[in-house]
Amino acid sequence: MASADHQRVIVIDPSDAVTGMGFAFGVVGALVGIAAAVYLTPSFSLALVGYCLVAAFAGGSAGIVTGGLVGAIFAVVRGVIVRPASRESES
Repeated sequence: MASADHQRVIVIDPSDAVTGMGFAFGVVGALVGIAAAVYLTPSFSLALVGYCLVAAFAGGSAGIVTGGLVGAIFAVVRGVIVRPASRESES
């Protein structure tokens, strides 16, 4: 057997990559949205709570979409298995 047969190929499940990256980017997006709402609010008031909530939802959903896209790209690029030329000729 050739040494290429003994190499281990890591295949990433696309659903795991999309879920993981979506979650991570969603949390970061929500935190960025809250920080932006606090920074841009002219004064501290009860309205700040509403602004932070809306900004967290907006940033979180944008992060989930972006993370899902990045996770899907990552899974496709890392999950592609290229067969050696010697195996194709045997089949």
